[in-house]
Amino acid sequence: MDNKVDNSIKKEELEHLDYIQGVISKQLDEVENSMEKAKEGILEQKRYLWENIYELDPEEIASNRLSISEEHDSYEMRDNKRRLLMKQNENPYFGRIDFVYDGEDEAEILYIGLGGLQEKGNISNLIYDWRAPISSMYYDFDTGKAFYEAPMGTIDGEITQKRQLKIRKGVMEYAIQSNFNIDDEILQKELSGNGSTKMRNIVATIQKEQNSIVRDQSSNVMVVQGVAGSGKTSIALHRIAFLLYQNRNNLKSSEVLIISPNTIFSDYISNVLPELGEQNITEVSFDEIAEHEMKGISKYEKKYKQMEYVINCQEDDERLKSIRLKSGTAFLNELKEFAKELEDTLFEFSAYSLNGESTEGAWIKELYSGMMLSKYPVFVRLDHIADRIADIYESDHGAIISISSRNEIKKNLKDMAKTKNIMELYEQFITKVRLKYSECQAFSLSPNNNVQYEDVFPIILLKFLLFGNERSYFERIKHVIVDEMQDYSMVQYEILNTLFKCKMTILGDINQVVDRNNATLIDNLEKIFGEKATFVKMMKSYRSTFEISEFCRKMCSLSDAESFERHGEMPSIEQYDNYNSMIDSIQKKIDSVDLSVTTTMVVICKTASAADELYAALDDDHKEKCYLMNNENSNFHEGIIVTNSYLVKGLEFDYVIVPSVTVEEYNSERDRQILYIAGTRALHKLDIMYYGNRSLFIDDALR
Repeated sequence: MDNKVDNSIKKEELEHLDYIQGVISKQLDEVENSMEKAKEGILEQKRYLWENIYELDPEEIASNRLSISEEHDSYEMRDNKRRLLMKQNENPYFGRIDFVYDGEDEAEILYIGLGGLQEKGNISNLIYDWRAPISSMYYDFDTGKAFYEAPMGTIDGEITQKRQLKIRKGVMEYAIQSNFNIDDEILQKELSGNGSTKMRNIVATIQKEQNSIVRDQSSNVMVVQGVAGSGKTSIALHRIAFLLYQNRNNLKSSEVLIISPNTIFSDYISNVLPELGEQNITEVSFDEIAEHEMKGISKYEKKYKQMEYVINCQEDDERLKSIRLKSGTAFLNELKEFAKELEDTLFEFSAYSLNGESTEGAWIKELYSGMMLSKYPVFVRLDHIADRIADIYESDHGAIISISSRNEIKKNLKDMAKTKNIMELYEQFITKVRLKYSECQAFSLSPNNNVQYEDVFPIILLKFLLFGNERSYFERIKHVIVDEMQDYSMVQYEILNTLFKCKMTILGDINQVVDRNNATLIDNLEKIFGEKATFVKMMKSYRSTFEISEFCRKMCSLSDAESFERHGEMPSIEQYDNYNSMIDSIQKKIDSVDLSVTTTMVVICKTASAADELYAALDDDHKEKCYLMNNENSNFHEGIIVTNSYLVKGLEFDYVIVPSVTVEEYNSERDRQILYIAGTRALHKLDIMYYGNRSLFIDDALR
C-alpha cells in the first residue's frame, strides 16, 4: 500500500476524485460569493437602521432588527456549508460500494463520506453521509447479498464491489478493492498513526459490532461494557452524531449532555463532534452537580482526595470498608427505605390559621397521606397543601393571596417537621445503618469541616427524596452519555435516574475500576434502570499493539478480551539499582524521544503525590521539557507529560512509561487495576520500570 493508489483502480478513482473536487470547488465559489453579498446586505441594513433610528417608529425598528437577525442566521448557515465543503475538498469520501437493487441489472455506485454532496439541479447523491441508512451497508456487509433499512422498509440487493479509500489534503493516498467489511490492512494503517491531544473521528474504520451500537435507536438506556481500547467513548460520540442526523427535527446538540469524569477528558474529546459536522454538546461532571446541590449544606471533600486515599490505604482500612458499603446497592436501598419511613415520622401536623381561618391538622395530614400527593417528595407535598389552603381561602372570601403570602404558608407548614436539617437527618440515617452494617463508619465531618466524598451523593439523594430537585436546568436534555461508568456508585446512578427522564448511553470498563470491590458493577445497573436497559459488550481492543494489549490482558486474566493484531515492540521491563538511577533513565528517554515522530509521551505514576515527587526529582532542563498534569493543571498537552493513573482514563499516548512498579508499590488487587489502566494507555510503546523487586503482576503479564 505505502501511500500508493492500487494501479488496477488508479485511473478510475483519480478521475472521479478530480470530478468531485471540481463540483466542490464550484459550490465553494457560489457559497463564498453569496456570503459576500449577504454580508454587504447585513451591513447596509445596519447602516440604514443606525442613520434613521430617530425617524423610525418602534414597529419599524423591531422589523428591521428582526430582518437583520434573520440575515445573520442565513449567513451562519452559509458559513457552516462553506466549512463542510472545505473539509470535503480535502477528504470528500473514504468508501465506495457498488449496489445492485433487487430487480435491477445495473449497480448504483455509492460513495460514503463525512457529509453528503449533491450536484446543483440533480437530486441524486454524489456522496452519501456516513449516517444515512444506505451507508450502513458499507460497515455491515461484505460483497454479496446485502440490505438496509429505509423509511419505506427494507431494501434488498447485492454489493458487487467494495473499495476503501484514503484521501488526505485532497490527495489520494490509497484505494483498495476489498471483499471484506473494513480491511485489516486499512485498519492497521489507521491505528499505526500517532496519538494526538484530541480524540479523532473513526468513521472510515467503524467495525460491524461498533456500527450496531452507533445506529441503535430503539434502546432507552444502552449500557456498553468495553475493554480498554475498544473505542467505547468514540463510538458513543459517533452514536450521538448519528442520532442528531436521524432526528434533526426532534434532537439538537444543546439537548444532549455528557457526564464527563474530568476537564482533561472533556478537552480530549472536544474535537470529535465538530469533525463529524455537529456542534459540541454540553458537559457536566458529578463534581459540578455536587457543587450545585451541596451549596448551603456543607463543604465537602473532592473526588481526587478520596481517590488518593483509596489508592494508598491498606486492604483492611476501616474507611475503605465504609466507602465500599456506601457504593453499593444495599446502602442505596437502606437510604430509600429511610426516606420512606420519614414520610410517617418526620411531621407533627397541627392546626394552621390563615387570617383567622383555621385549618385542622387532621385535614392537613389527610391530604399529605392521600393518593393525590403520595408521588411527591414529602416537603413538596406541603407546597401543594399550602396552595390548596390559599385557593380555598380565595374562593371563600373573594380575596387574593399574594405569592409572598403563599410562600409564608409553605414555610409555616414545613416548620411542622421535627427537623429540616438534611445533615441532621443523614446522621440519623447513618446511625441506623451502623446497627446493621458494622463496616459503616459513624458520620462526622473532617477536621476542616468537610463532608467525606463517599457521603456527598447520599446526602444529595436524601435531599432529592425529601425536598425534590430543581430539574429545570436539565429539563431540556433528551439524551445523556455517562462515561467511565465503573467509577460511579449506585447512589450516583439513582441520582442520574432522578435528574434525567430521557434516553441514556452508559459506557465503561469494569476492569478499569480502581477498587475492584466497588459495588458499581454492570449487573446492578439493571436494578436502577430495569427492563428499559440494553446491555452490549465490546471485547476487542484496537488501541494498543497486539503485544501491549496481550501483556495487559494477561496481567488481569481477561479471558474473554480479544486483541487486534497490529504488531509492534514487546513492552520493555527495565530494572534499576534505585529510584535515582530510574530517574536518570527517564531523563535519557526524554532526551531521546523525537516529538516529530512521537507526538505524545507520558510518565504515569500511581498517585498524584508520586507524580509530584517524580517531577520534582527531574533536573531543571527536563522539568522545562515536561508538563505536570494534575488536578490544578488540567489541560491535555502534546509532548511529554508527567501525571497519575486516575487522570489518564479514556486517554491514549504514543509512548507510556510506568515507573516504580515494585512489589511494595503494586501488590493489591487495586494496584493490579491501576497498572492495567496505565499500561492500556499506550498506543505503540510501553516501558515498565522498577528498582529492587518487581511487582508480581509483571510476571503474570509475561506468562
